[in-house]
Amino acid sequence: MFFLSDIDLTGFGPYYGDVWSDLDQFEESLVQVRDEHAEYYVTFHHRGVIEGREAFLDLLDTFHAVIPRRHQAMLEFLAEPRTIDDMVQHRFIYRPHVDHVFADNVERRCAAMHVQRMLVRGEAEEVEPGSYRAT
Repeated sequence: MFFLSDIDLTGFGPYYGDVWSDLDQFEESLVQVRDEHAEYYVTFHHRGVIEGREAFLDLLDTFHAVIPRRHQAMLEFLAEPRTIDDMVQHRFIYRPHVDHVFADNVERRCAAMHVQRMLVRGEAEEVEPGSYRAT
């Protein structure tokens, strides 16, 4: 039995918006758990127990694919200069109709993490203070 903790493999996709979260470290964890062989994989939150490695890997692949898909959507949104607040309003993590008290904070934190990744990779630039555009 292998416990996945917050790698919950839900359809919502990875949550990495906590203040102490690191997007690169989270993705590295997703890569590392692929090497774990178990009969049962136990997640926290909604998914619960997953039986068998093949089912686990299918769910893991789908779950992990959300990060580059979000990243690409954000890059496309930055075709013209935008702020983090613009990205929060657009909603890349939650659906536009979702109105949780914490949704804007999650959106802000995740957008900032992706923008930082874009800046490091040379995918985006800061065109004026707090305004970013894809390169």
